[in-house]
Amino acid sequence: HFVILIWGFTGVIGKHLDLSGMESMPIVICRMLIGWGSLLIFMLLIRKSIFIDKKGLFSTLGTGVVIAGHWWAFFKSIELSNVSIALIFMSTTAFFTSFVEPIITKKKFDYKELLMGIIVVIGIAIIINDLYFNVNKEYIWAIILALLSAFLAAVFSIINSVLVKKYDSKVISLYELFGGFAAITLATILSGKYQFADFNISVYQFVLLFILGSVCTSFAFLMGVYIMKFIPAYTVNLSVNMEPIYAIVLALLFFGSKEVMSLNFYLGSSIVVGTILMNAYFKRGKSNQKKSL
Repeated sequence: HFVILIWGFTGVIGKHLDLSGMESMPIVICRMLIGWGSLLIFMLLIRKSIFIDKKGLFSTLGTGVVIAGHWWAFFKSIELSNVSIALIFMSTTAFFTSFVEPIITKKKFDYKELLMGIIVVIGIAIIINDLYFNVNKEYIWAIILALLSAFLAAVFSIINSVLVKKYDSKVISLYELFGGFAAITLATILSGKYQFADFNISVYQFVLLFILGSVCTSFAFLMGVYIMKFIPAYTVNLSVNMEPIYAIVLALLFFGSKEVMSLNFYLGSSIVVGTILMNAYFKRGKSNQKKSL
């Protein structure tokens, strides 16, 4: 939960960077570069081998592309709306995990999760209805991007839960961060939208990016991959559902009234988060029954 609290600051820092005039693509590029660089320096200092076999190399680099897409969609969602909206829809990561994990790991599908999913969709529908008709129609794009970010988070966390059984978590993180950095840098160049001047950052922006890249990325990402040695991907993503709660409280502290939403928004949010946490409770009970047998 300490790592999740650190992740909670990601949205707050992202919004500060957005308000300072920095767009989502440059934020992700700088975040992944600083994260990769700080992790590489750390591994060299502890004399940790960064060798990985060919299969692992392609797997980690490819997963890095997914992570870059996840972070871009997340920061773009914040750019188009606010931290509360982006984070509450990011809480659907565990919902997506329950459907994606059986496909990737061949795990048996739990049909009870389908019912939970329907309830989650009802909660999402309440939020969308409120934002579209009562707040800002442009928030719909922010919601779509946040859901895309949640889906991609589910995909890469499941892949990492498999990779960490064969490779060192630090090595996995190193190559994933580099793969993501290379992919989003190439995408930025090919888009032709950005000029070199867009990467002229102020001292204030650099400090925020350094914290984002080293603490909220390198350290937190490394710990996130490491704990998957001991905790299943679904449980990790379930715990991550506390992130919206932490982040929304932090956002209210930092941004005040800009983050205050309507009663219907919090009603829908409660349904989404409450359903996912309830599912966690049922899964824990089922797991304890198996252990007793």
